[in-house]
Amino acid sequence: MLRAIQRALVTTVIIVILLLAAALFAALHALQAFSSETLVGTVTTQPLSAEAFDLTYVPAASPLQRHTARLHGDQWVISGGIVKWHPWLTALGVPSYHRPRLISGQFSDPATQRARFPTVYELTPNADWVWELLYWIKPLLPFIEAVYGSSAYVYVEPGITQSVYVTPSGYLINRSPR
Repeated sequence: MLRAIQRALVTTVIIVILLLAAALFAALHALQAFSSETLVGTVTTQPLSAEAFDLTYVPAASPLQRHTARLHGDQWVISGGIVKWHPWLTALGVPSYHRPRLISGQFSDPATQRARFPTVYELTPNADWVWELLYWIKPLLPFIEAVYGSSAYVYVEPGITQSVYVTPSGYLINRSPR
């Protein structure tokens, strides 16, 4: 009888430990899914004057396909479409859908920006039909939380490589580690 109680107690403790480990694993997986950063590409800039610069964008998915653009401003912007899935899909590890669409130059001073025409470079020449379709049918799809455009901008920094990431909520730009 005592041996059966001990065996049941040991079994219960093992089951509780396994359940706690599974819960911890699930929580860590969900945390990683909600805070993940996926590299989209890298950007380097070379100033040409106080108001113009050359920008080189290298997509992470195809590093041999470089995009170079001459832009005006003291900042550069990347923008594109994002599809944010329902949180339960994100927790399962489904990454946000994204497609960078444009890179542009802008001035940090609003008066200067208003006085100049924007300079824009298309990364993809055609509209993103997947994003467009999901945008219009989103009300019918309960597993989509949001369909929207996202952009991020930073100052032109010569000699610095800046990395563009996509997170579950939009674009992010960081200086690349040296």
